[in-house]
Amino acid sequence: MPDGFEHSSLDEMETEPEKPGRRWELSPRFGVEGCNVNVAVLAPGERLSQSHYHYHENQRECVYVATGRCRAEVRDGHIDLDTDDVVAFESGPDGAHVLYNHTSEPCKLVALGWPPEDRYPVEPVATLDELLEERYG
Repeated sequence: MPDGFEHSSLDEMETEPEKPGRRWELSPRFGVEGCNVNVAVLAPGERLSQSHYHYHENQRECVYVATGRCRAEVRDGHIDLDTDDVVAFESGPDGAHVLYNHTSEPCKLVALGWPPEDRYPVEPVATLDELLEERYG
């Protein structure tokens, strides 16, 4: 960064094609080492995680809803999130979660995970469909 900063637009950056939704992994792009930083746009019905309902044994997560609405399924039910809401998840089984867009409009999220080296292993608990069937029939 010759000027002491780097500027870019999501429109100029590649998305991560292996992940659900449209996801930009900002940490490697900007050399962020203290946490994983991602921006994702979820279309109606899409979930944030490849791992469905899951937890990380040693990583915490925090998600900010930039635009739209989504739902977080958590251990004891769900939380409906609106624009400007924030939710944080502990590491371990108590922090199991999955975020998904349950609305008819897109949702844009900013997700942080720390420490970055503890992203893996991811412990899957259930697919989103299995969880929703079990909870809501």
